[in-house]
Order: sequence, then structure tokens, then C-alpha cells
Amino acid sequence: MGHVKVDIEKGSRSYNVKYSLNDAAGVKALLRDRHRISSARFRGDYAACDILVDLHSAINSAGLTDRQTEAIAFVYGFDVTQAEAARQMGITQQGVAKLIDDAADKMAAVYKRWEYGEVSVEYTEDIEMEAT
Repeated sequence: MGHVKVDIEKGSRSYNVKYSLNDAAGVKALLRDRHRISSARFRGDYAACDILVDLHSAINSAGLTDRQTEAIAFVYGFDVTQAEAARQMGITQQGVAKLIDDAADKMAAVYKRWEYGEVSVEYTEDIEMEAT
């Protein structure tokens, strides 16, 4: 699906993550990291803005059912576990997983139609330096 590069010598860690958006696993990884990508736009990362706009468009264009949209919103929007989402939705955790898998497949099909392929996002996180 992708790889991560980390420079441990710096006062911050820089992660370069690639998302392959023509398959469901890549779409789920992008959904999982959506909040981190969102924070990158406040540091002037216009590519992050484009990725989020395209993600929103893919969700709207995928023809998701209401239940699929609800499962995506709970798990990736509100950051609750699949078990908690299942409790809120009145279904099993396996039911939530199936809804998410089907939604990710539909979204990946949208990215394929758009010939989107792979995107890269760079994250920078400050690490605490130990006083000597």
C-alpha cells in the first residue's frame, strides 16, 4: 500500500506517506489519516487541501448507501471503534466492517475512473527533546 520515511535525527519527525487510491486498502488508509492531512493544510500544504476536496468528491460520487455513509462517518469522522459504531447503529461490528469495506470499494472505483493512482502526503510532528 505504501511506505513511511522517518528522519530520527531531527527535532521533528517527517513522514512521507503514499496512498494508492485505486484499491480499497489505500482508500481506508486515506480515510484513517484524514484528520492528520486536514491539519497539514493549516501549515500551507495546498496539496492536502486538494486531497481532502477530492476525497469529499469521491465520497459524494461513489453512490454510498445511507448506512455506508453512516459507518464511514462514525469510524473515520468521529474516530470511534467499529464496535462502538455498531452499538450506535444497532448492528454487529462485522456489519460495520462490511459496510466500510463496500464503501471503500465504491470509492476506489471512483478514483480509478478519475485515473487518480497514488498520492503522497508529508507530515511533520514535533518530538520532545530530552534535556541533558
